[in-house]
Amino acid sequence: MSIEIQKENHVIQRTDSEICFRCPHCQKLYKTSPDVFDGSSTLTGAEFDCASCSKAFVLKNQQDTFGIFVTSETGHKAFSTCPKCSSLKPNKSDECPTCGVFATKYIESQKAASPVLFELNQQWQKVVINFDQDQYHQDFINKCHLKMALNFAFQKYADLQKSMGFDSLCEKYIRQIELRLEQQFKTQVATKPEDTVSVIGQLSLKQYFFVGIGTIGMLLLIYNKFVPTFPKYSGLVMILTIIAFGVGLLTKSYPNNKSGFRF
Repeated sequence: MSIEIQKENHVIQRTDSEICFRCPHCQKLYKTSPDVFDGSSTLTGAEFDCASCSKAFVLKNQQDTFGIFVTSETGHKAFSTCPKCSSLKPNKSDECPTCGVFATKYIESQKAASPVLFELNQQWQKVVINFDQDQYHQDFINKCHLKMALNFAFQKYADLQKSMGFDSLCEKYIRQIELRLEQQFKTQVATKPEDTVSVIGQLSLKQYFFVGIGTIGMLLLIYNKFVPTFPKYSGLVMILTIIAFGVGLLTKSYPNNKSGFRF
């Protein structure tokens, strides 16, 4: 069965199925039947108290582009949330009755201790309040990317999804963050072609000299093994070969000082 409701010169189609809406304070997802609007004013909507954050809000008979019914905060706010323990406290009181912290002092101390984290948390609060508006999400993710804090953004969305269950919007932005983290990782591990220099190219002329002597000595030892030519001196040749290789490989090259070398 289909019901038509006339509202502000346009018609809203509503079917007898569950409707979805979010708490505008904590973004907890709710489902209810369409008869929730029966008997309520089309202008004010239906009033609810969130079971998660205990704050009041109004459900309006209007859908956004995602098919979620629009909600808004009530006109009066007798309570606010403690910035430390998230418990409700009277608006007129700066002290939290649950943890005893003074809200203004706590916020100032957090801002002084970690300005970047404080700034990102403030941006995240805007995301929560305007959860259905993509621009706030993009601003938050871009700022975290700029501050090298994409892990922080990922954790925020993961915690939010964990608290309210599977959500397509959270999945969308988590995927965006994962792609940026992957790209960031590839950029960090990528090696520029000019930075890749072979070991041979780093050898100095003196190193080439000693390595060359060591190579000749090694070839003589191999030849003497199959065709005994100087069996009495094979030990001496081996020692000289090892010394030549050691001096050649351990000698440090100094491009600005072509005539000298150090051990």
